[in-house]
Amino acid sequence: MATIRGEEGAVQFSASGGTNATVVGTRSWSLTLTKDTLETTKQGDTFKSYIGSLVEGSGSVELVYDPDAAGQAAFLEDIITAADPADASFELFTKGTSSGTDSAVFTGIITSMEITSTVGELNVVSCDFQTSGTVALNLE
Repeated sequence: MATIRGEEGAVQFSASGGTNATVVGTRSWSLTLTKDTLETTKQGDTFKSYIGSLVEGSGSVELVYDPDAAGQAAFLEDIITAADPADASFELFTKGTSSGTDSAVFTGIITSMEITSTVGELNVVSCDFQTSGTVALNLE
């Protein structure tokens, strides 16, 4: 059984769907996918039955803030795009950074950004996102 450690992960991002760049300083990321279900029970059935329907995703990325770190500015500033067409390109890696390998790929929109500064601690930025359209899972 292979064991994958969290420090092997990475995030790549492009604000307008161009070529993704690694967001340096990534501390953690999460992705949650949910699927709607539609009830298909008919009169006379004893047990309810369902089929899957629409899928949506959301998640977060946490960064150790560094204004000079590659990829951070574009990632953080996507929140201030008012009429955002949700065309930002994301790739979340469980290990490495080989595109299409051990990753989730999707377009989406940054929905919130919070930066914290506490005496004696690193400045940390947390961003939430919402997927838009297809999410490709390459987790093999």
